[in-house]
Amino acid sequence: MLKIERHNLIDREIRKAGYVLVPDLSEKLQCSEETVRRDLKEMEKAGMLVRTHGGAYLVEKYDKGYPIELRKSFLQHTKERLAEVAVREIHENDVVMLDSSTTCLAIAEAILTQELNITLVTNSLMVCNLFSAANSGVNLICVGGTFRRRTMSFADPNTVEALRRYYVDCAFVSCPKANVEFGLSDNHISEANVRRQMLRNAQRRVLVVDHTKLEGNANILFDGLEKISLIITDQRLPEAFEAYAAEKGIEVRVCQE
Repeated sequence: MLKIERHNLIDREIRKAGYVLVPDLSEKLQCSEETVRRDLKEMEKAGMLVRTHGGAYLVEKYDKGYPIELRKSFLQHTKERLAEVAVREIHENDVVMLDSSTTCLAIAEAILTQELNITLVTNSLMVCNLFSAANSGVNLICVGGTFRRRTMSFADPNTVEALRRYYVDCAFVSCPKANVEFGLSDNHISEANVRRQMLRNAQRRVLVVDHTKLEGNANILFDGLEKISLIITDQRLPEAFEAYAAEKGIEVRVCQE
């Protein structure tokens, strides 16, 4: 297949769903994954898409966040390790909040594996689907609102209002970026508001992030890092981050291989 034909097919595929994955394109185009990556690099230079780990996506107006299908494929093993540590914070009969991140989806899967009997409040459709299809001891509460296909979540003022009705033992969030200077940040105002409310209505507030989320910041700042009780991550924190956590009394756990 000629390069122009590959580019045209990639363009058609990405316009269908808003994203493409390198392995899927390699199979459809009957070429190597390295060839696909070169094609994506050229198309990004032409302004046709944005590359990311494992694929590429189209940028939505006013939203720089990755589509959830791409985020699910990124650092999957790392998310599973983070979830193993995070689930130790949950006790029988706790009331817990999970946001719509793929990291919190991994925590939900760990809750299911551990067969915990808890009440779970979430705005994630994927988490709701996970427990609706399983025989578990989880009392599931899904807060509704406007559905966002890009994140497979419910997020609008109605979602925030519903969250205000609950005060939970533990809230887990995994926002796009977190740093000492700017705190916690997101790519979409509705998702930011949901995460802020989850943290406000929790006795214990847990930030679960891989090391890539501790670099830079997203565009919407929604809370200070000092609001966090515990940080769970996969690598040792940067020196300034460690010093800040120690000063503010924020507990830090680094999951090991």
